[in-house]
Formats: sequence, structure tokens, C-alpha cells
Amino acid sequence: MVEISYGEHYELAELAGKSIAEVREQYTSEFEIPDRAQAILNDQPLKKKLEAEIRLEDSDMLSFEEKSRRGLVVLGAFLLTLLVTGGLFAYTYTVATITITTTVAAADFASVTANATTGDLDYQLLGSVNGQLGSQDLFAVTGDSDYTGDVEVLVSLANADELVQEYRFWMMRLELTDGSGNTPQDIEGITKIISLNKPNTSFAVDSANFTGATVYVYCQGGSYKTHPFALLGTSESDPLIFCEVVQASQYISP
Repeated sequence: MVEISYGEHYELAELAGKSIAEVREQYTSEFEIPDRAQAILNDQPLKKKLEAEIRLEDSDMLSFEEKSRRGLVVLGAFLLTLLVTGGLFAYTYTVATITITTTVAAADFASVTANATTGDLDYQLLGSVNGQLGSQDLFAVTGDSDYTGDVEVLVSLANADELVQEYRFWMMRLELTDGSGNTPQDIEGITKIISLNKPNTSFAVDSANFTGATVYVYCQGGSYKTHPFALLGTSESDPLIFCEVVQASQYISP
């Protein structure tokens, strides 16, 4: 038995073996099925050109549905409204202007200085080596005394794409401190990591620890492992650390 329906019409009939086109023709008058109604077999809409090819089987569910034209009616009404209102108001617009006075802020809200690396961080690259990185301050970041907002200090391993040619693994542990790794100065106060797989990290600093003060990007240490063919290294084996400071929030008195 096959279930067939359209609108409020429903019937359970012996239609197995018949094509959908034959069933449409059979029930067009009885169910008042319009020609534009789409056949839906077992919840799958069918293109009309396939109706003559597909034959029904027992337990199939065949229905016919008309596509809604409500959207077209609404769109037509909307376009008509635009035409009418456009004609009424095309020549009644007004113009006003306003000038805002601005002042020039300080040229730099922060400065960043790179510290020279020491023997604890400098090393000779050899093949198939497990090595360790030493500890030292990498960057000094000083906030302008007139800047009262928060900042983010962004630290990146800028040439990770080159290092993968020489290293199997490279990792550095970082903190933001008041110097030589003593007291954390960022909001979280935790150690961050940059590596070949995670080359970027950031430290959020509020104005209390930044305005007119200096904070340091401090390397706690790290480790690396080289490829067997990384003999004596090349310029591409030198990690390039990048430090950037961006504004996080700021309040300017009127």
C-alpha cells in the first residue's frame, strides 16, 4: 500500500509499480492537484522530469506540495513601498554638519628596547642535539608617563617557518616581570610559552604596573632538538623573537 496526500486529501491505495507521473494524472481531478505542485517521495522533493522514471513501492509515502508565493508577494509590496516613498521624499532631505575638535596625543605610549643576548642564550648549532636555553631579560618595555590605559605585550617567534628546517623542536618559556624574573607584572602572572607549533603569546598589563614604569619580557629557559643534518647551522637557525606593544584600553580626560 502507498500513502498519497495533497493538502487535506489523503488516501492509502494499491499504487505499487506505478510511476509518479501516472499517479499524478490519476489523482489530479480527485485531489485537485495543480500542475505546478511538486512531488515529494518519502520526504525527498523530486524534479518533475523524474516523475515518469520513478516507480512506487509498497510503504512509500507520496505527497504533492505547492511552493509558497508569500515571499514574492511581500517583496513586491516592499518594492512598491520604496517606489511610493521615494517619489514623495526625493526632494525633501536636509543637510547638517558638525566639527569635532581633536588634540594630538603623545607620539609613543610605550617604547621597546631589545637586550643583547648573553652566553646563556647564544649557542652553536649541531646536528641531532638536545639543547637547553638559558635565562635573561629579552626586552625592556617602558610606558609613557602620560598614558593611563592598559596594554598588551605581544611576543612572537617571527621565523618559525625557517626554524623547522633546522629544528625538530624548539620552545621558550616567558614571563613579564619587573626585571630578571623577580615579580610578575602582567594581570595573569603566569608563564607563557612560544614554540614552533605555537609561535605567539601575549601579556596583559594594567596601567598601575605600566604608566611611567618599565616591565621586562624575561626568558626563564627552554629547550630544542635539531635535525641530524643541522651541522653548524645557518642564518636560518637563529630564532628571531619579535615584541610589540598595543593599547588595550584607555581613558582620556576631557
